[in-house]
Amino acid sequence: MAEDKTPDPVDIHVGRRLRMRRKDLGYSQQALADALGLTFQQVQKYEGGANRISASKLHATAMFLKTPIGFFFEGLDDPEGADSTAADLANEMAAFWSTPGGPELARAYVGIGSAAMRRHLADLAKAIADDE
Repeated sequence: MAEDKTPDPVDIHVGRRLRMRRKDLGYSQQALADALGLTFQQVQKYEGGANRISASKLHATAMFLKTPIGFFFEGLDDPEGADSTAADLANEMAAFWSTPGGPELARAYVGIGSAAMRRHLADLAKAIADDE
């Protein structure tokens, strides 16, 4: 039985988003290939969806193009019943780190050696937040 050689729709989508971002920034396929240690033919295959981009190459591509990795997946459907807990937590952490004093508070909290003291501090922070 012959193997289906049709590119996966997700690989096609990611490749199109890659091409769009590369062109938007004015990079040639050769420039991207050089940055990633590839041939321009490999970049062509990525952009066409003929070859899948590994996680490490996608990360390197995102770094070179100064683009969040999620950009390549924008427009795709989320899995049915997807658990958004991780995304919600990431958003909360981003908000915390962008709050004045957030990074300093986090570093100080991690520096507290006593688990009981960390628990007390967390309880205190919750109580203060509830009062406001």
